[in-house]
Amino acid sequence: MGSLKVTVKLDASGPLADGSAEKLVDKWLENTTQALGDKAVDMLRAVQMDRTGRATGAFQGSLQTVRKSLNVMTVPGPMQRGVVWSPWLEGSSKRNEDTGFKGYGLFRKTRLALQKQAPDIGQRELDKLIGQMGGE
Repeated sequence: MGSLKVTVKLDASGPLADGSAEKLVDKWLENTTQALGDKAVDMLRAVQMDRTGRATGAFQGSLQTVRKSLNVMTVPGPMQRGVVWSPWLEGSSKRNEDTGFKGYGLFRKTRLALQKQAPDIGQRELDKLIGQMGGE
């Protein structure tokens, strides 16, 4: 029986081979979580808490995003003089039981709305970077 010898030379290049694709995935995570955090702040600032629009005061002014890690962005509840009053506004504080105020559920409603928008926001951020990964 005869034998066949095949020699293959492979030259790998591009974003997968040089590691830049992994860095772009990290950039996508960072951009997407930032976009979601910014959207959450915008949504929370747009809420009218009563007929007079009182939500335009200290609540909106103190909302901000806080990066916890590459893929975790939070919007903590506002504080005033070291006192966190967002649990009361949310309706999740013991004080709500005493006052009878049920809360607005702003953070819960915002989270639910963002979950629906997250795929589109993630895709939009991916579209900005996909060309650098060798895609179209």
